Amino acid sequence: MEVQVWLCLCFLLHCTIHATSYSGKLLYSTYSLIKEFDVDTRNVTILLELGSSHVFAIDYDYKNRFIYFPRYNTFYDIVRFAYPSKIITLQTIVKTSSYSSGIAVDSATDHIYWTEVHGLLSKCNLVGINVATVVSSLNNPWVIRLDITNRWMYIVEHYIGILKSTFDLSEKRTIVNFTSTPVYCMDIDTEENRLYWINHDGDMKSCKDDGSDVKTILSTNISRSYLAISVVGSNIYYANDNQLVMVTKTPGSTPTILYNDTNRIDSIFMFNLSGMYITIYNHVYVHNN
Repeated sequence: MEVQVWLCLCFLLHCTIHATSYSGKLLYSTYSLIKEFDVDTRNVTILLELGSSHVFAIDYDYKNRFIYFPRYNTFYDIVRFAYPSKIITLQTIVKTSSYSSGIAVDSATDHIYWTEVHGLLSKCNLVGINVATVVSSLNNPWVIRLDITNRWMYIVEHYIGILKSTFDLSEKRTIVNFTSTPVYCMDIDTEENRLYWINHDGDMKSCKDDGSDVKTILSTNISRSYLAISVVGSNIYYANDNQLVMVTKTPGSTPTILYNDTNRIDSIFMFNLSGMYITIYNHVYVHNN
């Protein structure tokens, strides 16, 4: 046991060193492509050609190392591929009825959840078995985010507001109401227990995870559909049409344009290697006990 604990501590130290020296890579989608943006070098690599389809959400299973995403049109399915990997092979997990926009991985129970714009929230396990409808009466659900630790779901009904619900649906309520402008992107900062979103008027807003303390982080003053946002540490990454942009959480901060793509950016996922290390470490530690 002492040897096992020592090995685990060494492994944690090794992971910590790598985590502190690694800034992460950002994955984003444009029409028919998924690309990888290196935060340090600002180099962009095409990871996957999708064919004729939009991808409006990307999530990651850190335990098994798979990227999951729904193909919104043409294919109508949920697919995945191993990442990081030198060879990208796309696997179809489940066929959806139509127009799936949001996806989230529940690593605690090895399930994926996805939204379909005509009102459905569905789920299945990580390989597409036991498909079930969770809710069938949502109003234009677009985004789903999960607080796995506290077991809450957050769903953007893009003309109505942000719905907060327990996984068993025993408690659910709208915690943020949208007034006259729709929302197509939202993310959770689980460290500070806050939500972030951008409305069609270009206002980036934040609130506590109970809907209180609403703040405006910045205003772009440009009306359009803002489709992608990801909050990591003290930074917020978002898409302004074809621009990949970063801003700090501090209201009034000046945005930095990281990259100009040739096409509109539809989704963003910030991959953090330290998250994979921590997941592996926890798995090893539990196994040894």
